[in-house]
Amino acid sequence: MPYELAAAWRYLVRSKSHKGFVAFFTILSILGVAAGVMLLIVVLAVMTGFERELKAKVIGMYAHVTVTGMGRDALADWRTPAAAAAKIPHVVSTAPYVTGPLLLGSWHRMRLLYIIATDTTLEREASELERYITVGSLDIADDQIIMGEQGVRNMGIRVGDRIQLTTAATVRSPDGRQVIPLQREFEVAGLFHTGNYEYDANYGIVTLKTGQELYSLSNRVHALKIKLDNVDAAPQVQAALQDALGPEYNVRTWMDQNRSLFSAVQMEKRVMFTILMVMIGVIAFNIISTLVMVVLGKMKEIGILRALGATRLSIGIIFTLQGILISAFGTLLGVAGGVAFALNIDTISKFIERHTGFTFFPSNIYYLDKIPADVVPVDVIWIVATTMVVTLAFSFFPAWYASRLDPVQSLRYE
Repeated sequence: MPYELAAAWRYLVRSKSHKGFVAFFTILSILGVAAGVMLLIVVLAVMTGFERELKAKVIGMYAHVTVTGMGRDALADWRTPAAAAAKIPHVVSTAPYVTGPLLLGSWHRMRLLYIIATDTTLEREASELERYITVGSLDIADDQIIMGEQGVRNMGIRVGDRIQLTTAATVRSPDGRQVIPLQREFEVAGLFHTGNYEYDANYGIVTLKTGQELYSLSNRVHALKIKLDNVDAAPQVQAALQDALGPEYNVRTWMDQNRSLFSAVQMEKRVMFTILMVMIGVIAFNIISTLVMVVLGKMKEIGILRALGATRLSIGIIFTLQGILISAFGTLLGVAGGVAFALNIDTISKFIERHTGFTFFPSNIYYLDKIPADVVPVDVIWIVATTMVVTLAFSFFPAWYASRLDPVQSLRYE
Protein backbone atom coordinates (compact mmCIF):
# COMPACT_ATOMS: atom_id res chain seq x y z
CA MET A 1 0.00 0.00 0.00
CA PRO A 2 1.46 3.46 -0.90
CA TYR A 3 2.42 5.36 2.22
CA GLU A 4 0.21 8.31 1.16
CA LEU A 5 -2.87 6.08 1.28
CA ALA A 6 -1.76 4.50 4.58
CA ALA A 7 -1.25 7.95 6.11
CA ALA A 8 -4.60 9.22 4.81
CA TRP A 9 -6.39 6.17 6.25
CA ARG A 10 -4.61 6.56 9.60
CA TYR A 11 -5.41 10.25 9.84
CA LEU A 12 -9.05 9.52 9.01
CA VAL A 13 -9.90 6.63 11.33
CA ARG A 14 -7.03 5.83 13.70
CA SER A 15 -5.27 8.98 14.75
CA LYS A 16 -5.67 10.01 18.39
CA SER A 17 -6.10 13.58 17.35
CA HIS A 18 -9.31 12.56 15.55
CA LYS A 19 -11.32 13.16 18.66
CA GLY A 20 -13.85 15.78 19.59
CA PHE A 21 -14.85 18.19 16.87
CA VAL A 22 -12.63 16.73 14.16
CA ALA A 23 -14.19 13.27 14.51
CA PHE A 24 -17.66 14.84 14.72
CA PHE A 25 -17.18 16.82 11.51
CA THR A 26 -15.70 13.80 9.74
CA ILE A 27 -18.80 11.75 10.57
CA LEU A 28 -21.01 14.71 9.66
CA SER A 29 -19.31 15.02 6.28
CA ILE A 30 -19.77 11.31 5.53
CA LEU A 31 -23.45 11.43 6.57
CA GLY A 32 -23.97 14.61 4.56
CA VAL A 33 -22.63 13.03 1.38
CA ALA A 34 -24.69 9.89 2.08
CA ALA A 35 -27.88 11.94 2.57
CA GLY A 36 -27.30 13.87 -0.65
CA VAL A 37 -26.65 10.75 -2.72
CA MET A 38 -29.61 8.97 -1.17
CA LEU A 39 -31.97 11.86 -1.94
CA LEU A 40 -30.71 12.07 -5.51
CA ILE A 41 -31.27 8.36 -6.11
CA VAL A 42 -34.75 8.34 -4.53
CA VAL A 43 -35.96 11.49 -6.30
CA LEU A 44 -34.68 10.44 -9.72
CA ALA A 45 -36.03 6.89 -9.24
CA VAL A 46 -39.49 8.22 -8.36
CA MET A 47 -39.53 10.70 -11.23
CA THR A 48 -38.29 8.07 -13.70
CA GLY A 49 -40.90 5.63 -12.39
CA PHE A 50 -43.58 8.30 -12.61
CA GLU A 51 -42.64 9.02 -16.22
CA ARG A 52 -42.62 5.28 -17.06
CA GLU A 53 -46.01 4.63 -15.44
CA LEU A 54 -47.53 7.75 -16.92
CA LYS A 55 -46.32 6.71 -20.36
CA ALA A 56 -47.73 3.19 -19.86
CA LYS A 57 -51.12 4.55 -18.77
CA VAL A 58 -51.27 7.04 -21.60
CA ILE A 59 -50.28 4.47 -24.22
CA GLY A 60 -52.71 1.96 -22.72
CA MET A 61 -55.70 4.28 -23.10
CA TYR A 62 -54.65 6.50 -26.00
CA ALA A 63 -54.06 5.23 -29.51
CA HIS A 64 -50.47 5.09 -30.70
CA VAL A 65 -51.59 7.06 -33.76
CA THR A 66 -54.98 8.74 -34.26
CA VAL A 67 -56.62 9.81 -37.52
CA THR A 68 -59.38 12.45 -37.45
CA GLY A 69 -61.08 14.67 -39.97
CA MET A 70 -59.82 18.22 -40.35
CA GLY A 71 -61.32 20.59 -37.80
CA ARG A 72 -64.25 19.04 -35.98
CA ASP A 73 -65.47 16.92 -38.88
CA ALA A 74 -66.25 13.27 -38.16
CA LEU A 75 -64.87 10.55 -40.40
CA ALA A 76 -67.51 9.64 -42.98
CA ASP A 77 -65.53 6.61 -44.16
CA TRP A 78 -63.01 5.35 -41.61
CA ARG A 79 -62.12 2.34 -43.79
CA THR A 80 -60.20 4.53 -46.26
CA PRO A 81 -57.55 5.71 -43.74
CA ALA A 82 -57.58 2.20 -42.21
CA ALA A 83 -56.67 0.69 -45.58
CA ALA A 84 -53.93 3.28 -46.10
CA ALA A 85 -52.51 2.63 -42.62
CA ALA A 86 -52.41 -1.13 -43.20
CA LYS A 87 -49.80 -0.61 -45.96
CA ILE A 88 -47.37 1.25 -43.67
CA PRO A 89 -44.66 -0.64 -41.72
CA HIS A 90 -45.14 -1.02 -37.93
CA VAL A 91 -48.97 -0.78 -38.17
CA VAL A 92 -50.58 -3.77 -36.44
CA SER A 93 -54.30 -2.98 -36.44
CA THR A 94 -56.91 -0.21 -36.52
CA ALA A 95 -60.27 0.46 -34.87
CA PRO A 96 -62.86 3.26 -35.20
CA TYR A 97 -64.25 4.96 -32.12
CA VAL A 98 -66.55 7.69 -30.88
CA THR A 99 -65.80 9.72 -27.78
CA GLY A 100 -67.18 12.70 -25.95
CA PRO A 101 -68.95 13.95 -22.80
CA LEU A 102 -72.43 12.93 -21.73
CA LEU A 103 -74.55 13.71 -18.69
CA LEU A 104 -74.65 10.72 -16.38
CA GLY A 105 -77.66 10.34 -14.09
CA SER A 106 -78.44 7.71 -11.46
CA TRP A 107 -80.71 7.51 -8.46
CA HIS A 108 -78.01 9.29 -6.43
CA ARG A 109 -76.61 12.23 -8.42
CA MET A 110 -75.68 13.63 -11.85
CA ARG A 111 -72.30 14.43 -13.42
CA LEU A 112 -70.37 14.39 -16.71
CA LEU A 113 -69.12 11.08 -18.05
CA TYR A 114 -66.84 10.72 -21.07
CA ILE A 115 -67.59 7.68 -23.18
CA ILE A 116 -65.37 5.59 -25.42
CA ALA A 117 -67.63 3.92 -27.97
CA THR A 118 -65.78 1.26 -29.91
CA ASP A 119 -66.16 -1.84 -32.02
CA THR A 120 -65.36 -4.38 -29.31
CA THR A 121 -64.01 -6.95 -31.79
CA LEU A 122 -61.54 -4.54 -33.40
CA GLU A 123 -60.72 -2.90 -30.06
CA ARG A 124 -59.16 -6.11 -28.74
CA GLU A 125 -56.55 -5.92 -31.51
CA ALA A 126 -56.06 -2.15 -31.53
CA SER A 127 -55.49 -1.32 -27.84
CA GLU A 128 -54.72 -2.66 -24.36
CA LEU A 129 -58.15 -1.68 -23.08
CA GLU A 130 -59.37 -5.20 -22.34
CA ARG A 131 -56.55 -6.01 -19.91
CA TYR A 132 -57.73 -3.19 -17.62
CA ILE A 133 -61.21 -4.69 -17.21
CA THR A 134 -61.55 -6.18 -13.71
CA VAL A 135 -65.24 -7.16 -13.79
CA GLY A 136 -67.00 -8.36 -16.93
CA SER A 137 -65.53 -8.23 -20.45
CA LEU A 138 -65.63 -6.21 -23.66
CA ASP A 139 -68.47 -8.42 -24.91
CA ILE A 140 -71.27 -5.99 -24.01
CA ALA A 141 -74.65 -5.32 -25.53
CA ASP A 142 -75.78 -1.99 -26.92
CA ASP A 143 -77.63 -1.18 -23.67
CA GLN A 144 -74.67 -1.95 -21.40
CA ILE A 145 -71.67 0.08 -20.21
CA ILE A 146 -68.32 -0.63 -18.55
CA MET A 147 -67.36 2.07 -16.04
CA GLY A 148 -64.19 3.00 -14.20
CA GLU A 149 -63.93 1.71 -10.64
CA GLN A 150 -63.32 5.18 -9.20
CA GLY A 151 -66.31 6.66 -11.02
CA VAL A 152 -68.57 3.88 -9.76
CA ARG A 153 -67.27 4.42 -6.24
CA ASN A 154 -67.81 8.19 -6.46
CA MET A 155 -71.36 7.78 -7.72
CA GLY A 156 -72.35 5.00 -5.34
CA ILE A 157 -73.14 2.69 -8.26
CA ARG A 158 -72.77 -1.10 -8.34
CA VAL A 159 -72.49 -3.61 -11.16
CA GLY A 160 -76.01 -4.41 -12.36
CA ASP A 161 -77.41 -0.94 -11.58
CA ARG A 162 -79.20 1.07 -14.25
CA ILE A 163 -77.93 4.54 -15.20
CA GLN A 164 -79.12 7.16 -17.65
CA LEU A 165 -76.96 9.03 -20.18
CA THR A 166 -78.13 12.28 -21.77
CA THR A 167 -76.51 13.73 -24.88
CA ALA A 168 -76.63 17.11 -26.60
CA ALA A 169 -78.27 15.45 -29.58
CA THR A 170 -82.03 16.06 -29.64
CA VAL A 171 -85.20 14.29 -30.73
CA ARG A 172 -88.78 15.53 -31.06
CA SER A 173 -91.45 14.55 -28.58
CA PRO A 174 -94.17 12.13 -29.79
CA ASP A 175 -96.54 15.02 -30.48
CA GLY A 176 -93.83 16.83 -32.48
CA ARG A 177 -94.13 20.03 -30.46
CA GLN A 178 -90.99 19.79 -28.33
CA VAL A 179 -87.31 19.16 -28.95
CA ILE A 180 -85.87 17.14 -26.09
CA PRO A 181 -82.35 15.79 -25.40
CA LEU A 182 -81.67 12.22 -26.42
CA GLN A 183 -81.55 9.91 -23.39
CA ARG A 184 -80.58 6.28 -23.07
CA GLU A 185 -80.64 3.90 -20.13
CA PHE A 186 -77.73 1.51 -19.57
CA GLU A 187 -76.88 -1.39 -17.31
CA VAL A 188 -73.48 -1.28 -15.62
CA ALA A 189 -72.07 -4.57 -16.95
CA GLY A 190 -68.44 -4.29 -15.90
CA LEU A 191 -65.64 -2.26 -14.33
CA PHE A 192 -62.15 -1.28 -15.42
CA HIS A 193 -59.11 -0.07 -13.48
CA THR A 194 -56.15 1.57 -15.23
CA GLY A 195 -54.48 3.16 -12.21
CA ASN A 196 -54.98 6.56 -13.89
CA TYR A 197 -57.42 8.49 -11.70
CA GLU A 198 -58.70 10.63 -14.58
CA TYR A 199 -59.78 7.63 -16.62
CA ASP A 200 -61.01 5.53 -13.71
CA ALA A 201 -63.21 8.37 -12.44
CA ASN A 202 -64.52 9.94 -15.64
CA TYR A 203 -64.73 7.39 -18.46
CA GLY A 204 -67.10 4.64 -19.57
CA ILE A 205 -67.03 2.14 -22.46
CA VAL A 206 -70.01 1.43 -24.74
CA THR A 207 -70.45 -0.17 -28.16
CA LEU A 208 -69.70 1.75 -31.33
CA LYS A 209 -73.31 1.56 -32.48
CA THR A 210 -74.48 3.10 -29.22
CA GLY A 211 -71.97 5.96 -29.48
CA GLN A 212 -73.06 6.72 -33.03
CA GLU A 213 -76.69 6.88 -31.92
CA LEU A 214 -75.95 9.09 -28.91
CA TYR A 215 -74.14 11.61 -31.11
CA SER A 216 -76.42 11.21 -34.16
CA LEU A 217 -73.47 10.22 -36.35
CA SER A 218 -75.22 7.61 -38.50
CA ASN A 219 -72.30 5.54 -39.89
CA ARG A 220 -69.63 8.16 -39.16
CA VAL A 221 -67.08 8.01 -36.33
CA HIS A 222 -65.03 10.61 -34.48
CA ALA A 223 -61.63 9.04 -35.12
CA LEU A 224 -59.61 5.99 -36.08
CA LYS A 225 -57.06 4.58 -33.65
CA ILE A 226 -53.97 2.76 -34.92
CA LYS A 227 -51.84 0.30 -32.96
CA LEU A 228 -48.13 -0.09 -33.72
CA ASP A 229 -45.66 -2.85 -32.94
CA ASN A 230 -43.24 -0.16 -31.68
CA VAL A 231 -44.61 2.99 -30.05
CA ASP A 232 -41.35 4.84 -30.72
CA ALA A 233 -42.05 4.51 -34.45
CA ALA A 234 -45.15 6.72 -34.12
CA PRO A 235 -43.55 9.85 -35.68
CA GLN A 236 -42.44 7.92 -38.77
CA VAL A 237 -45.86 6.31 -39.18
CA GLN A 238 -47.51 9.71 -38.69
CA ALA A 239 -45.43 11.30 -41.47
CA ALA A 240 -46.00 8.42 -43.90
CA LEU A 241 -49.73 8.23 -43.23
CA GLN A 242 -50.23 11.99 -43.49
CA ASP A 243 -48.53 11.97 -46.89
CA ALA A 244 -50.73 9.07 -48.02
CA LEU A 245 -54.02 10.58 -46.81
CA GLY A 246 -53.50 14.21 -47.76
CA PRO A 247 -54.84 17.39 -46.13
CA GLU A 248 -58.39 16.07 -45.64
CA TYR A 249 -57.20 14.13 -42.60
CA ASN A 250 -55.31 15.01 -39.45
CA VAL A 251 -52.83 12.41 -38.12
CA ARG A 252 -51.58 12.71 -34.52
CA THR A 253 -49.42 10.54 -32.29
CA TRP A 254 -49.80 9.76 -28.60
CA MET A 255 -46.87 12.15 -27.99
CA ASP A 256 -48.69 15.01 -29.73
CA GLN A 257 -51.70 14.51 -27.48
CA ASN A 258 -49.60 14.58 -24.30
CA ARG A 259 -46.58 16.69 -25.26
CA SER A 260 -47.01 19.32 -22.53
CA LEU A 261 -47.43 16.66 -19.83
CA PHE A 262 -44.24 14.77 -20.67
CA SER A 263 -42.31 18.00 -21.24
CA ALA A 264 -43.29 19.13 -17.75
CA VAL A 265 -42.13 15.82 -16.25
CA GLN A 266 -38.76 16.06 -18.04
CA MET A 267 -38.28 19.68 -16.96
CA GLU A 268 -39.12 18.87 -13.35
CA LYS A 269 -36.68 15.96 -13.39
CA ARG A 270 -33.85 18.18 -14.63
CA VAL A 271 -34.67 20.94 -12.13
CA MET A 272 -34.75 18.51 -9.20
CA PHE A 273 -31.41 17.00 -10.27
CA THR A 274 -29.85 20.49 -10.40
CA ILE A 275 -31.23 21.48 -6.99
CA LEU A 276 -29.98 18.30 -5.35
CA MET A 277 -26.55 18.65 -6.97
CA VAL A 278 -26.34 22.15 -5.48
CA MET A 279 -27.09 20.51 -2.15
CA ILE A 280 -24.20 18.08 -2.77
CA GLY A 281 -21.99 21.09 -3.39
CA VAL A 282 -23.06 22.65 -0.08
CA ILE A 283 -22.38 19.37 1.70
CA ALA A 284 -18.94 19.28 0.08
CA PHE A 285 -18.06 22.42 2.06
CA ASN A 286 -18.22 20.20 5.15
CA ILE A 287 -15.37 18.19 3.65
CA ILE A 288 -13.32 21.37 3.27
CA SER A 289 -13.90 22.36 6.90
CA THR A 290 -13.12 18.83 8.11
CA LEU A 291 -9.90 18.58 6.11
CA VAL A 292 -8.78 22.07 7.15
CA MET A 293 -9.20 21.08 10.81
CA VAL A 294 -7.27 17.87 10.15
CA VAL A 295 -4.48 19.85 8.52
CA LEU A 296 -4.33 22.26 11.47
CA GLY A 297 -4.29 19.32 13.88
CA LYS A 298 -1.53 17.55 11.94
CA MET A 299 0.95 20.40 11.65
CA LYS A 300 3.61 18.44 13.55
CA GLU A 301 3.10 15.27 11.51
CA ILE A 302 3.26 17.26 8.27
CA GLY A 303 6.50 18.88 9.42
CA ILE A 304 8.02 15.50 10.33
CA LEU A 305 7.00 14.00 6.97
CA ARG A 306 8.51 16.96 5.13
CA ALA A 307 11.71 16.70 7.21
CA LEU A 308 11.94 13.00 6.34
CA GLY A 309 11.82 13.84 2.65
CA ALA A 310 8.15 13.76 1.74
CA THR A 311 7.48 16.04 -1.22
CA ARG A 312 4.78 18.67 -1.39
CA LEU A 313 2.98 16.48 -3.92
CA SER A 314 2.93 13.55 -1.46
CA ILE A 315 1.48 15.77 1.29
CA GLY A 316 -1.16 17.03 -1.10
CA ILE A 317 -2.02 13.48 -2.14
CA ILE A 318 -2.46 12.41 1.50
CA PHE A 319 -5.13 15.00 2.22
CA THR A 320 -6.74 14.63 -1.21
CA LEU A 321 -7.08 10.91 -0.47
CA GLN A 322 -8.75 11.79 2.83
CA GLY A 323 -11.38 13.75 0.93
CA ILE A 324 -11.81 10.85 -1.50
CA LEU A 325 -12.23 8.38 1.39
CA ILE A 326 -14.86 10.59 3.07
CA SER A 327 -16.68 10.91 -0.26
CA ALA A 328 -16.40 7.16 -0.99
CA PHE A 329 -17.80 6.13 2.40
CA GLY A 330 -20.64 8.63 2.12
CA THR A 331 -21.40 7.63 -1.46
CA LEU A 332 -21.51 3.90 -0.63
CA LEU A 333 -23.86 4.54 2.29
CA GLY A 334 -26.00 6.80 0.11
CA VAL A 335 -26.23 4.30 -2.75
CA ALA A 336 -27.17 1.44 -0.41
CA GLY A 337 -29.75 3.51 1.45
CA GLY A 338 -31.12 5.21 -1.67
CA VAL A 339 -31.62 2.01 -3.66
CA ALA A 340 -33.20 0.21 -0.69
CA PHE A 341 -35.52 3.15 0.05
CA ALA A 342 -36.49 3.68 -3.61
CA LEU A 343 -37.38 0.01 -4.13
CA ASN A 344 -39.63 0.04 -1.05
CA ILE A 345 -40.92 3.61 -1.13
CA ASP A 346 -44.54 2.71 -1.84
CA THR A 347 -44.61 0.17 1.02
CA ILE A 348 -43.01 2.72 3.36
CA SER A 349 -45.45 5.47 2.35
CA LYS A 350 -48.45 3.16 2.84
CA PHE A 351 -47.16 2.24 6.31
CA ILE A 352 -46.80 5.91 7.26
CA GLU A 353 -50.23 6.75 5.81
CA ARG A 354 -51.88 4.01 7.88
CA HIS A 355 -50.36 5.34 11.10
CA THR A 356 -50.57 9.10 10.47
CA GLY A 357 -53.47 9.54 8.05
CA PHE A 358 -51.30 11.79 5.84
CA THR A 359 -51.47 11.00 2.10
CA PHE A 360 -48.13 11.39 0.31
CA PHE A 361 -49.38 10.59 -3.18
CA PRO A 362 -53.04 11.57 -3.79
CA SER A 363 -54.20 9.67 -6.86
CA ASN A 364 -56.57 12.41 -8.02
CA ILE A 365 -53.58 14.76 -8.45
CA TYR A 366 -50.80 12.48 -9.70
CA TYR A 367 -52.90 10.23 -12.02
CA LEU A 368 -51.53 7.06 -10.36
CA ASP A 369 -52.71 5.01 -7.37
CA LYS A 370 -49.24 4.19 -6.02
CA ILE A 371 -45.79 5.76 -5.84
CA PRO A 372 -43.75 4.38 -8.75
CA ALA A 373 -39.98 4.01 -8.54
CA ASP A 374 -37.59 2.86 -11.23
CA VAL A 375 -33.92 2.65 -10.21
CA VAL A 376 -31.96 3.03 -13.45
CA PRO A 377 -28.32 1.81 -13.13
CA VAL A 378 -27.10 4.54 -15.50
CA ASP A 379 -28.64 7.22 -13.24
CA VAL A 380 -26.94 5.72 -10.18
CA ILE A 381 -23.59 5.65 -11.99
CA TRP A 382 -23.98 9.31 -12.99
CA ILE A 383 -24.87 10.28 -9.41
CA VAL A 384 -21.85 8.43 -8.00
CA ALA A 385 -19.48 9.87 -10.62
CA THR A 386 -20.77 13.43 -10.20
CA THR A 387 -20.62 13.24 -6.40
CA MET A 388 -17.05 11.92 -6.46
CA VAL A 389 -15.92 14.62 -8.91
CA VAL A 390 -17.55 17.43 -6.89
CA THR A 391 -16.17 16.27 -3.55
CA LEU A 392 -12.73 15.65 -5.11
CA ALA A 393 -12.69 19.21 -6.41
CA PHE A 394 -13.54 20.53 -2.96
CA SER A 395 -10.70 18.49 -1.43
CA PHE A 396 -8.00 20.25 -3.46
CA PHE A 397 -7.89 23.46 -1.40
CA PRO A 398 -7.06 21.93 2.04
CA ALA A 399 -4.66 19.50 0.30
CA TRP A 400 -2.94 22.42 -1.45
CA TYR A 401 -2.79 24.33 1.86
CA ALA A 402 -1.17 21.35 3.63
CA SER A 403 1.38 20.91 0.82
CA ARG A 404 2.47 24.57 1.15
CA LEU A 405 3.27 24.35 4.88
CA ASP A 406 6.92 25.05 5.79
CA PRO A 407 8.32 22.14 7.85
CA VAL A 408 10.39 24.56 9.98
CA GLN A 409 7.33 26.62 10.86
CA SER A 410 5.34 23.43 11.49
CA LEU A 411 7.87 22.17 14.09
CA ARG A 412 8.77 25.56 15.61
CA TYR A 413 6.49 25.25 18.65
CA GLU A 414 6.52 21.45 19.03
